[in-house]
Formats: sequence, structure tokens, C-alpha cells
Amino acid sequence: MNNHIKEQKEQTITSVSSPLPHKEGQRDKFTPILFLILGIFLGFVGYLFIDHHYYGSNSQHYQKSDTLHLADGSTYHGEISADRQPNGYGMLITTAGNRLTGEWKNGRLSKGTLLSDKDSYYGGLRNYVPDGYGKMTYGINDSTFIGRWHQGKRQGVGKLILSSDSIVFGRWDNDTLSLRNPFTIGERVYGIDVSRFQHSIDWGNLSLRSDSLGRICKDERSDGITGYYFGNAEVNYLQPVHFVFMKSTDGAYRIDPFYYRNHEAARECGIIVGIYHFLRYEPIEKQIENFIANVQMEKGDLPPVLDMEDDYKDHALTQHSVEYVSMALKWLHAIEAHFGVRPIIYMNKNNYLRFALGTELEEYDCWIANYNKTAQDPETECDWRFWQMSCKGTVNGIQYKDMSHVDLNVFHGNLKEFRKYVEKYGVK
Repeated sequence: MNNHIKEQKEQTITSVSSPLPHKEGQRDKFTPILFLILGIFLGFVGYLFIDHHYYGSNSQHYQKSDTLHLADGSTYHGEISADRQPNGYGMLITTAGNRLTGEWKNGRLSKGTLLSDKDSYYGGLRNYVPDGYGKMTYGINDSTFIGRWHQGKRQGVGKLILSSDSIVFGRWDNDTLSLRNPFTIGERVYGIDVSRFQHSIDWGNLSLRSDSLGRICKDERSDGITGYYFGNAEVNYLQPVHFVFMKSTDGAYRIDPFYYRNHEAARECGIIVGIYHFLRYEPIEKQIENFIANVQMEKGDLPPVLDMEDDYKDHALTQHSVEYVSMALKWLHAIEAHFGVRPIIYMNKNNYLRFALGTELEEYDCWIANYNKTAQDPETECDWRFWQMSCKGTVNGIQYKDMSHVDLNVFHGNLKEFRKYVEKYGVK
């Protein structure tokens, strides 16, 4: 800026801001009074602003803690609305002594915690009783029911966990198990894996059709679900989904659009979660950063998984096999160092035999893909932990778009062994 213009500008500012002639003592006398008046005015304006914008003109967001004695004899302690209804976080004590805690809205609690003298419940609520999806822990025998409720009674798909290796699973009607499976739940531990291809998932209604021996059907035929691979063609029984592998990240920058939805919903339904990354022929440092930045792991999760496939776009596994395996090992080492958990690798049987044998990849647990046409476990040199037995499965609770299917998996062991594996090798 030109110095001459700058000096003229400063002189102009000085002349405009110069006060009118006054007596020094007179200015000092009125200054404190002016500040006091200004402070009162600003305080009043601030009060009006907060009252209108925070509490709202319709008082829906009004927050004030108080104790209410309701008409039904119950007592509420917590935040209330302007018309003195439970509104916000609070606890209600019923005449029976039950305690309901959670986030109230207009006098109603649609989801929260219900505690009685013996039992504890968390989930959907209506009229002070379980209604919707929720988890009840019974104090009498320490058993737990996870499933759907209607007017305080078990209704729909649910599982009753009796001990670490004993589960009752099926469809409940008016608090009674309507169909008891002829097999023992947990002899086989089944799961699924999901990604963006599964657009609509009702996590609280997941179940797998099986035959009377507990073997799930691996394929969907044009005339519906059949026991095509089994000698026993009846598939009228239900197996639970014990675990789910869900896709989180893909390559250097992609994130599965349904990962966060699946991540929250599966855990809420008591399903053991495993999270996988799809390895691409892209800068491996960026792929490591992508996974770490977007994945949240919790205690009890399965180990993270690296999905190693020969993608149809670049065929990196077959055309750049040495570099691809080297990239995979960098990812595995970095993820183990960051999360403190040794990852799992996912490969199909042929690629494992061709590219993993004789390399450091053999030291990692394997989730093997092998779609044979029998009900028998795959025989391979790979000491697999999980077997992806089908890519065309059907699952109750998952809707299909454009005839997409669900991958079906099984753990190499029973339920007790599965839980020991999660405890030993899963996230701490």
C-alpha cells in the first residue's frame, strides 16, 4: 500500500473517531452507569436468545430436572418438559419397584433399561414392559434371552443362552418356544459375511434353515430352499447366526457404505463380529491407513481379516503374485502391530494352495472358500478356522435385490471351542 494514501486514511479514521469536547470529570461520572445499563441489557437479550433457541418456542427441548409423581402411582426423577412430562434422560420407579432408565420423549420411553429385583433388560419398551428387540438376563439362573418381545412376552425369533456351550434357538410364540430343534444348537457354528450387496438386513430376525441334523442348506433352487446337498431333504428347522464377517474397507480409499450400519446392529443383536479389508493392487500404505482410520474394534470381536482375491479388474493375485503377497504381509504386520491381534487371511482353496503354501502366509489362520457339493468339510492342506461353504445361501431376515445371495460360513469346531477361540485369539 502507498505510504501517502495510508497516512491520509489514518488521519481520516482519527478525525471520525475523535470524541466531542467534554468535561473530564463528567465523563468519568457517567461511565460506570452506562456499563451497568449495557450489562443488564445484554443479559436480558442473552436470556431471550437461550430461552427461544435452546428450549424452543414450543418447549419440546425444554430441559429441567425434577421429581414427578404420576397418576399411575409411579415416580419419575429426571429431565422434564415445560408441561411437566418426562422428557430427556431420567429414571421411573413403578409401583412394583421396577426401574426404567433411558432417554424419554414426551412422557414415553421407547428404548432403555428395565431393572427388577431379579432380572435386567435392555431394548425396546412400551408401557413399561419389553416390546421390540431386546436382551433379558434372568437373575434366577443367569440365563439370557436375546430376541423379539411383544407386550412383555417373547415373540418371534430368539435365542436363550443357558451356559457357555448351551443355547436354545427358534421361534417363540406367547413366551413359549413353538418349535424345538431335534439337534443340539452349537454342534455346528454357522455364520455369514455381508457387504454392500446385502442392502436390507433385519438383524433381529436372522436365522438359517436347516435339516433335522442341523445342517444348513447351502443353495437356493428355483423352487425355493431345498435340501439338495443332503440325504434328509426336510429343512424345517432353524439354526442361529453365531458370527458375521463384514466388509469395512476396500483398497486405498473405499469404504463399504453399509459398514457402520452393520457394525452397530450386529453387536446389538449379540452376534460375534469380524471385520475384513479387500486387498487391491494399490499403494499398500494407503490401504493400511484406510482400514485403521475407519475400523473400530471391541473386546470379543473376531480377529481382523485380509480378503485376498484375484479381482476381475486387475487380476493382481495371478499377474503380480510376488508383489501381491508382499503387500499382504505388510498389511498383516501393520494391522497386528496397531490392534494387537493377529489377523486372519481369506482365500479360496486353489489360490491358497498356489500362492500361500511355502510363504509366511501359512503362519496365519485361514478362512477358506470352497464351494463343494457335499455337506462334508473341505479337505485341504490349509488348516482352516472358517470355511465359506456357499456364495448362494439364503438367510431369513435378509432381503435380496437382483437375486443377490448371502455367503454362508462354518467354524471348525463346536460352540464351546468357538468361544475359546474368540477369547484366545480375538480382540482383548
